[in-house]
Amino acid sequence: MRVDPSSTFKDAARNTSPPIVAAVMIGIGVIGAGSMVARRAVLPAIVASNRATLAAVSSLSAPASSVWSDVSVADYQAVLDHPNVDAVYIPLPNALHEEWTIKAAAAGKHILCEKPIAASVQAAERMRVACDDKGVLLAEAWMTPFDPRWAELMRLAAAGLIGAISEVRSTFTFTIGPEARGNYRWDPAQGGGALLDVGIYCLGPAVQLWGPKPSHIDASITPAALRGSSGVDAATTAILRWGENRSARIDCSFIDDEKQRIELIGSDGMLLVEGDAHTGGTRATQIIFRSNNGTTSTINVAAADPYLAMVDAFAAAVAEEEPWERSVADSLDMLSLIETILEGS
Repeated sequence: MRVDPSSTFKDAARNTSPPIVAAVMIGIGVIGAGSMVARRAVLPAIVASNRATLAAVSSLSAPASSVWSDVSVADYQAVLDHPNVDAVYIPLPNALHEEWTIKAAAAGKHILCEKPIAASVQAAERMRVACDDKGVLLAEAWMTPFDPRWAELMRLAAAGLIGAISEVRSTFTFTIGPEARGNYRWDPAQGGGALLDVGIYCLGPAVQLWGPKPSHIDASITPAALRGSSGVDAATTAILRWGENRSARIDCSFIDDEKQRIELIGSDGMLLVEGDAHTGGTRATQIIFRSNNGTTSTINVAAADPYLAMVDAFAAAVAEEEPWERSVADSLDMLSLIETILEGS
């Protein structure tokens, strides 16, 4: 950990208040820097953060981008051995999360592990134990709660804007074409499948509202047709019920047109977000409110980068300045729910 002197007062003599303590800068290494989410979102967020520095990266599937050449190292172990790495971000295929989380914990590194936290509940539990034993933070990199629009949507719902909520409808679909048949998401041995990949997004609103243990689940799975993909769901639709008056429908897919949508339906109206509903970002600025009296209004939200907010929050937690809000128990509960849906379909 390093101290950023730019965060202190430049002229303390003019201020009689206690001096601001300089921010601790967390050195983050990236294991799997060639992954799409790392390249497009998390690496830029680390660089943009005023709480973290990019200390080392490694990619074995393809050479790391020349953009990060000054911090590129030979392999994943070299990231863990780097003296400036306090914590690691792991965006590897799901089945590799356990191995490299346990190795990172053994090296004394804190871990931000890409969602889903593991390919199975059993693997996630072993990761939790390894991190607890070494006293390091294990955090799941689900950035959606850090998106201002999503957070405002859930705040409005909890505040009662639409009354008692009876239904959640949540969709995250996109297409992985046949040209990408080598994508790990098609491989059961690597923790593939649509629900494991994007189920956390679709289930997130209902779980936040009603908890991770529905009383009843009906699910329909479309199996992948690609050779070698037996056991992987190309699409999953499920209806979950929390008692008689609360239900959620989720649609996750690798074989449908791109669509992100969340609808919350209550006794006094409904709230709707579309377009990057789960992934957020610069276009995620509007929530539609439709009341039961027929009026429709738009609630505007200032956009922000949820990946940057997530990295900042992780760095603050590693520095022991702020708690990491979503516990490993929460991650295990979500993964257990996903497994229950798959096993019961």
